[in-house]
Amino acid sequence: VVSGMAEAPAFWDLPPALSGSIAEERSSFLRVHAVPENAPSNGLHGTVLIIHGGYWKNTYGLDDEYGNAGVISLAPFFLKCGFGAIEVEYRRRDHEGGGWPGTNEDILTAMRLVGELHAAAGASAAALQDKLPAAAADARCMAALQKLRPDRLILAGHSAGGCMALWGGHRCPPNVKVAAVLALAPVADLVLGHELRVSDEGDAVELYMKCKPDDEEGRERYAQASPAALLPVTFPIVVAYGDADNHVPPELVSSYAKSASTGAPDLVREVCIPGVDHFDVVHAGSDAWKGHIVPALAALLETHLGAEVALALRQGVA
Repeated sequence: VVSGMAEAPAFWDLPPALSGSIAEERSSFLRVHAVPENAPSNGLHGTVLIIHGGYWKNTYGLDDEYGNAGVISLAPFFLKCGFGAIEVEYRRRDHEGGGWPGTNEDILTAMRLVGELHAAAGASAAALQDKLPAAAADARCMAALQKLRPDRLILAGHSAGGCMALWGGHRCPPNVKVAAVLALAPVADLVLGHELRVSDEGDAVELYMKCKPDDEEGRERYAQASPAALLPVTFPIVVAYGDADNHVPPELVSSYAKSASTGAPDLVREVCIPGVDHFDVVHAGSDAWKGHIVPALAALLETHLGAEVALALRQGVA
């Protein structure tokens, strides 16, 4: 599946397994974006894996009426800054096998596949083309895969996707390395999220987890899935949210960020933005993004990846 003019596709949707296919309901795939011609000649700064939110509901996803559940502007921003970009589609709670743990397994599969695709494209582009859908048998697609940076994976997730980005950082497959996590208004504490009844119906966490944390078995399941239960972090994170968010309560995010910072102060940057709502933090044209989130991410990556990466991000909002 491609988008854009036939002679210059903007992205390719790839199945979640080499030699596999995308399910008819399109519940799980990787959207690999074409690398711009002006990308850094000495290699991309990293690969950003973008994980949308939507309270794990089937209503929200890539190509929905809400702009990829709100994150549609992120891939173009990171591409402009010299990063690779991949958007992840995953099984949501009403798909077969969706919800915990299947949804999270899809995130790990996507992370692992970044490494596998990069290795396969580098070893033999022709052999890989034979395994992928016909639409991806494209020199520009192979170039995008060859330029992936499994050694510099940045997980960027929003809302429920922020929860899974943080979780993925803790459960990183061995063939990739998480360089940083950008958690945007994340549902980072599932127990507290359940207690606060996040989402419009108030049952998003319970339906995703398929249980409540009110007995020993339920508490154990939540402990395995909730980023708050997996602290301390061992990878750099930016936790950004608005204090006017009426979807994910700011106190939930703030509580997580403070606990994370206590356990690993050199790895955590908390960004609370006054007057900002749930979707401002994933709008690459917003003041929240340009004036608060990108500067915080640039500062974090300058410490951990170097000045060149930070400069590229700062120039992206200049």
